[in-house]
Amino acid sequence: MKPFWPGAHDGVPRMSVSEASVAIGDAEHSIADAQPAPPGAREISNGKLAIYALPSIPLAFLFYPAAILMPAFYAREIGVSLAAVGGILLLSRAADVVLDPMIGRWSDMTQSRFGRRKLWMMIGTPILMLGGLLLYVPLVSGAAWYLLLASFVIYAGGSCYGLSYSAWGTEIVETYHGRSRLAAFRETAGVVGSILSAAIPAITGLYGHTVDRFTMSIVAAMIIVTVPLAMIIATTFVEEPPVTRRIAVPWLPSIKGLFANRPFRLFCFCYVIFTLGGSIASATLVFFMSDYLGQPAIVGPGLFTVTIMTLAAVPFWLWVSRRIGKHAATATSLLLSMLLYGGVTPLLHAGQGWYYVGLLAVMGVTSSGFITLPLGMIGDIIDYDTLVHGQPRGGIYWGVWSFAQKVAPAAGIGITLPFLQWLGFHPGGHNDHAALEALKYVYCFGPVPFYVLGGVLLYWFPITARRHGIIRRRLQQREARQSAKH
Repeated sequence: MKPFWPGAHDGVPRMSVSEASVAIGDAEHSIADAQPAPPGAREISNGKLAIYALPSIPLAFLFYPAAILMPAFYAREIGVSLAAVGGILLLSRAADVVLDPMIGRWSDMTQSRFGRRKLWMMIGTPILMLGGLLLYVPLVSGAAWYLLLASFVIYAGGSCYGLSYSAWGTEIVETYHGRSRLAAFRETAGVVGSILSAAIPAITGLYGHTVDRFTMSIVAAMIIVTVPLAMIIATTFVEEPPVTRRIAVPWLPSIKGLFANRPFRLFCFCYVIFTLGGSIASATLVFFMSDYLGQPAIVGPGLFTVTIMTLAAVPFWLWVSRRIGKHAATATSLLLSMLLYGGVTPLLHAGQGWYYVGLLAVMGVTSSGFITLPLGMIGDIIDYDTLVHGQPRGGIYWGVWSFAQKVAPAAGIGITLPFLQWLGFHPGGHNDHAALEALKYVYCFGPVPFYVLGGVLLYWFPITARRHGIIRRRLQQREARQSAKH
């Protein structure tokens, strides 16, 4: 059979897309027919999964405060306009179009005594620490260019650190439900990081601080301390699997090949869509509590409550995913969250902040599914790609998905904040009734169409537990044939 990549002559037979579709296309089989993991599929203990998950804690300090606290911080404390904050965050992601896939590919091709994934985590560590200092302890006030520079540095470090970390995770566990377990550990650690970052404004609020320089300097300190600590522990005690086959492939065909993968196209599109909706809610959440409800004191308790409940609901959504599949559980989580945003939140009025904190507890439960489960789906997609093309390319897949993870929130913020300013809303200033109503409608109804579209499309995701079992068996049969030849 002709190799998929021009010039590839390693003697490894590839599968055509039509041949591989046998593994995902026989729709008469349901999740209930899932077979046990193929013999020899890689698994690791819960203890090591817990250690592997540790870097997700500092990564949460990168993304959680940046999406929820940072827009309000720069608009109110640093003097950068809402429109400028939104536009700069969107512009700073432009470099990731090239940077993230390149880092992913370099990670795939790296050879070192530390391992290919661990080395790139080490490279990203000092960059991420510097970015945390620059972004959350700004050295210049009122300068949009400074926000652009600081954003670029922290996200470049996050790409080196996070991309390699994610690709490493898909390689240490190979089974469908094993990856759900890995996703649960990793996202639980991420929620722990979110809880810690939410606890910071909750605690500083007790001493009269809002989302101000003091509060954000503590966020920066946590990044500087936890990023290297988590990296050292994880890379020391969790092994990186050896690379069974490394093939140099041209850059452009690498990218084109990703989007020939139908499950990846569908998943990536759905993820971008529903993350856009989530970023609209995240960008306006602090403003909704402090300006519309008129109770800035609930910002810390509200964020703390939603993150605690998100963590508490992880075992429930893991249980659901084992019965209906990761894709269907994610879709269900999105649709339930949509009902709360569009159906319940608009009923709140000024002064009902503590009712809203209770609602956030319920939202934490419903949103836990779509926050936790998508991570486990990426590894299944990479296995399908390996079956089709004959080589593991996890790094470049994580590079493209990482770009989607960052560009979708940036696009949501970049559109939402200037739109709010255009509607007449001014954070921390005087806002008339019309401006506050506009804020409410953007927060409550903005995410709804994105959650609905993303949730509905996810029900058509083709890689179920049984189909992934077939893919893993075929990959192991291929590896056995190659081992026999040598």
